[in-house]
Amino acid sequence: MLSIQNVKLQFGSLPVLDNVCYCFHKNQVYTLSGGNGAGKTTLFNVISGFLKPNSGDILFQNRNITKLPPYRINRIGIGRTFQDLRLAMHLTAIENVLLASSHKMFEHYTEEHLEKAHHILNRVSLEDKANACAGEISYGQQKLLTLACLLANNAELLLIDEPVAGIDKSNLMKIVDLVSELKAEGKTIIQIEHHPDYIVATNDVLIKMENGKIIC
Repeated sequence: MLSIQNVKLQFGSLPVLDNVCYCFHKNQVYTLSGGNGAGKTTLFNVISGFLKPNSGDILFQNRNITKLPPYRINRIGIGRTFQDLRLAMHLTAIENVLLASSHKMFEHYTEEHLEKAHHILNRVSLEDKANACAGEISYGQQKLLTLACLLANNAELLLIDEPVAGIDKSNLMKIVDLVSELKAEGKTIIQIEHHPDYIVATNDVLIKMENGKIIC
């Protein structure tokens, strides 16, 4: 589904990704592990188009996406979350989901759009927070809202950056259940996470990174 071919990235003289090669297959949950500076989030940034490699290629469903901008990569089926959440904190939960599902600026939302957004919020146990501002709900609920925004894209490949870092057990279990559901629906997930119980509950393939390289 996704092929990383000899990808190299360096900032000045500092190598950040060092000849990374890997093939990700459909309908699997992959977990990237490794310490700070291993290259995990940088690899996400390269796959999703926020950084361009110095060399190498990225193929998604046999299409070379290496030089595409992030919005085009998103539209062809790759969605992602961020460690810093990137929610519109002054907007309500449902407005965040609607914004994530929109492909046009100032799009007019129909009843169908609203129904879909409410359905997504229900999936992540946030239906009762639909009209609450994102900045007013708990951190764990904000994590769930980022996943709701990810679902609004209806992407086939989901890049999830530290989904359960810093959240309580109740919300962690909700995310475990959601990831299991998404896999059952045929989604492919690549996640960065360190929480051992979460990894055991969700992971199919563990990928270790060190110094910008995949070591196993």
